[in-house]
Amino acid sequence: MGFNRRQFLGAAALAGAATTGLWPGLNSLAAGKTVREFRLTAKAAKINLGRGPSFLALTYNGQVPGPEIRVKEGEIIRVVLTNQLPDGTTIHWHGLPVPNPMDGVPDLTQKAIAPGRTFVYQFEARPAGTYLYHSHVGYQLDQGLYGPLIVEPRRDGRAFDREFTLMLEDWAMVNGGGPMARRRRPPMGRGMMRGMMRGMMRGGGRGAPLLEPVYDGFAINGRVYPATRTLAVKRGDRVRLRLISPSSSTIYDLRLAGHRLTITHVDGQPIRPIKTDVVRIGMGERYDVEFTADNPGAWLLAAREVGWGEGGLRIEVRYQGVRAKTPTPPSFDSNLLFATYYDLRAARPWTPPSGGGRRFYPQLLSWGMHSPYWMINGRVWPRAETLAAARNDSVRLAYANRSPMAHPMHLHGHFFRLVNPKLDRRFWIKKDTIIVNRMQRLDVEFVADNPGQWFHHCHNLYHMVAGMANSLIVK
Repeated sequence: MGFNRRQFLGAAALAGAATTGLWPGLNSLAAGKTVREFRLTAKAAKINLGRGPSFLALTYNGQVPGPEIRVKEGEIIRVVLTNQLPDGTTIHWHGLPVPNPMDGVPDLTQKAIAPGRTFVYQFEARPAGTYLYHSHVGYQLDQGLYGPLIVEPRRDGRAFDREFTLMLEDWAMVNGGGPMARRRRPPMGRGMMRGMMRGMMRGGGRGAPLLEPVYDGFAINGRVYPATRTLAVKRGDRVRLRLISPSSSTIYDLRLAGHRLTITHVDGQPIRPIKTDVVRIGMGERYDVEFTADNPGAWLLAAREVGWGEGGLRIEVRYQGVRAKTPTPPSFDSNLLFATYYDLRAARPWTPPSGGGRRFYPQLLSWGMHSPYWMINGRVWPRAETLAAARNDSVRLAYANRSPMAHPMHLHGHFFRLVNPKLDRRFWIKKDTIIVNRMQRLDVEFVADNPGQWFHHCHNLYHMVAGMANSLIVK
């Protein structure tokens, strides 16, 4: 839901005076363990991205992105969320396989937290990795409700001189953010036929889901270049970048000028380090990359927005003592190293499961050519099919994308393995969000080891709200 100015200003009058019923497992879960408590307030606030106008957004604690939550693996995360918005809200802990009542999906794992109410989320921080948290209500993600979540390993064998967490954000810089954007774009790009576009705009009529915004600001950690904070390094530094994309409908090709990046983790999970010039990162994905500061200068880490040219997402990396005024941007030519999913290998071999049953579910990704709806197997959420698995079953999802756009598919409560026919199964990579390109067939497998009903959806927010979702029940 979008908000007008009166709703935004009126939200400030709400107080978190009451607490919802707490999950019965909270106290027993924390027994004998270190508990790290964080307090978040979802509220409307005026923000400025360092370029362009100030505008009203949804925030955690009055800031975008929300405060970083950083803990050690095995610690208990307790988040006390107070809702000072005029509508309900939740928090989803993207990538972490939390207990089902803590997953933050309204009307599936919990009721939305009503205005003026407080809810306590509590779960064990495991496994280590780079994650994010965000609202799972309507379009609130595209209005600013997200933040970084870092679970550090108890012992980290990789030493770094510098570490930076970078949230990659697409913004409509108007009151209310993306849902209130003045311009929308068709799913087939600029060359879409006029008649087809008219059909889509008529689509479902009043109350139909929105088409994707045309964004006018691409920010890193809530700032648009050149207002982004410079990443300062010294020659010889070993630098880690935690790349997190809470963007609602943008896929980026990211490159650091003057350097080659090494990917060490995907969606928080370790892989065999692999060098690349370009990192493609979709909505909801995370990459840990590193580089050695061995080429003094002032350089831009910049992105090309996939399918739409230069998106403007960029940040400066500057060596100590360098006086160059203008940083050098990267080029995106055809001779670059580009590590794809199928080039990646798990850091350690794993044993494929045995003993449980096997389930196979085709997942046809499509769209209504003359409507604004997106579908899985021809059905639109919430009237979608429900997938089912017994606990410890091995489940394969066979994606076939027959739509004109890529879809970053995300499964709650589980990690899956990419089925890689050219690789020994023991080294298939583990992820929770994966881009299925247009006209592509791609399979993933996972063990249904987390009981409950779990959301499964496209992480393009506008596709999800327009129906591209279903659910999985694990009994």
